[in-house]
Amino acid sequence: MQKQEVHVKSLLDRILSLEQLTVLFQPIVALDKQAIFGYEGLIRGPSESLLHRPNVLFAAAAKYGRLAELDFLCRKLIVRQFAKLGLAGHLFININPITLTDDEFIHGRTLMYLQNHKLDPDRVVVEITETQPIQDWTVFQHALQHYRAMGFKVALDDLGAGHSSLKLWSELNPDFVKIDRHFIDCVDEDQTKRQFIKSIIEIAKSLGCQTITEGIEHKHEYAALRKLGIDMAQGFYFAPPKKTPDIALNPQLFSDRQKRNVYSEKLTIAHLLKEVPTISPQATMEEVGDLFRISETLQSVAIVDNDEPIGLVLRDELMNLLASRYGRDLHGRKPIREFVFKPTFKFDLHTSLEDVSRCLTSAVNHQTGEFIITDNGRLIGKGTLLDLLSTITDLQITKARYANPLTLLPGNVLIQQKVDEFLRNREDFVVAYCDIDNFKAYNDVYGYMRGDDLIQLVGRLLTEVSNPDLDFMGHIGGDDFIVLFRSTDWQERCRQLLQTFETLVPEHYTAKDRQIGGIEACDRYGEKRYFPFVSLSIGLVPVAAAHAGLTKEVIAELASMAKKKAKEFCGNAMHVEYAEGEEVVGLASTWEEVSTQGRLFMH
Repeated sequence: MQKQEVHVKSLLDRILSLEQLTVLFQPIVALDKQAIFGYEGLIRGPSESLLHRPNVLFAAAAKYGRLAELDFLCRKLIVRQFAKLGLAGHLFININPITLTDDEFIHGRTLMYLQNHKLDPDRVVVEITETQPIQDWTVFQHALQHYRAMGFKVALDDLGAGHSSLKLWSELNPDFVKIDRHFIDCVDEDQTKRQFIKSIIEIAKSLGCQTITEGIEHKHEYAALRKLGIDMAQGFYFAPPKKTPDIALNPQLFSDRQKRNVYSEKLTIAHLLKEVPTISPQATMEEVGDLFRISETLQSVAIVDNDEPIGLVLRDELMNLLASRYGRDLHGRKPIREFVFKPTFKFDLHTSLEDVSRCLTSAVNHQTGEFIITDNGRLIGKGTLLDLLSTITDLQITKARYANPLTLLPGNVLIQQKVDEFLRNREDFVVAYCDIDNFKAYNDVYGYMRGDDLIQLVGRLLTEVSNPDLDFMGHIGGDDFIVLFRSTDWQERCRQLLQTFETLVPEHYTAKDRQIGGIEACDRYGEKRYFPFVSLSIGLVPVAAAHAGLTKEVIAELASMAKKKAKEFCGNAMHVEYAEGEEVVGLASTWEEVSTQGRLFMH
């Protein structure tokens, strides 16, 4: 037996004997109720080991004849943790059908786990994943009948990916069918995939079976699937797998509005502020007309009552009325408050240009050429649609000029400007320097187009974990990215990023390379060697507003140092680095929870 095999077997023995497994839960969402229906229990091996990934862990257990033992241990730990967290709804547990025909299979053990933690069997759904062909259908069906007799529900997992999944569907008559994530990726752009899913839904309805789609990552995928009539959904779009999962969902996940762009400029309409003359509601229309005649450049006046803006009177509308036949005689002496004009938008001066633009472009029965700008409800001026469009166009041109052409994220110039801005405004923020490990080897083996796909994946994931109202993200170049976090939960966001990246990376390898967990390629010295899956290293530098004199050059040096230390560890990792001798003052409490300099945070 080779040294590597001895190590894997020894590691597997230790994991099973010491129960060194981590339990995660991911919500399964009922789309009609827009609420969590239940959770799928997921397993990870020790984070720093070869058997961390579940596919490698279970493959090792199968190789050394310990699959049934591992399967039961997973059930035991998942049930125990589900009960400990007091999670509501159903519990979905993955079961390999091979274990149902294993000589070590013991009837009633899963029920015993549930009874030990006072969980009802009717809350449990056993997910059958067909990773290998089923040889003895009689024994398999007998085992499933045993589960149903105890009250368990049955789900067929990864429909469309197994060896004979349609036959398995007809034999199982499951309560739920989970459609493989292959059919979900870019489903909004692929008519063939939509037709396949539509057919599955029709068959499921005729059989009284509910459909669940896995692997939803984006809003557009969710929208397309909801339109097709899927019953339930699961994926990172709603929530990633967590040790302590979400118990409620953000209602905005179900809205039709697209998520805001995390790297858009957060300029406010204060940049558009113009003075505007004011009149009282009692002023006559003729008096207001005289104002416009005296000043040929005046385009509007604001009606204000006790410091509260009521609306804008536009030059063309009023002058056309007064110039009409008998217009002055009929309306000249009437108070301006009786003038019929379209309602005027009022925005606080801190409102972003993006929000104002969205509001104006979707307006109905409002005049949109000009709008009122207020401060705590008091009139301070006006803005115009023309100025808004001009400013947004200038921003877009600036972004395009300095954006990375591959990801379209802000490049070095904009990143440095943003750091300068944060330092100038004396803000607390955290610099996250992200780099892909083993990227050159991957690029050499799979080619630059597949390499670009990986870079775009990182850009997309960074966008998704960032807070669009607080954080700024940029692409330095190649496989290097920068995020400037002002979110106080930046540690959790980085952990989520590492976890999501680790989950999605295997899809970028061939089935052969997935089996060995990496590739063979030449290193920088021309020697051929093994490279594991690409991973992500994040160097983090908290910058306190109270730390005077810290320059962007020093911050860049610290971030580079932190990234280098993170890369010293195998796999996805992040490292926090402080300026030497810096006293951490004025930071949010979350930052104070970070321990001493140089502590490593591993996913």
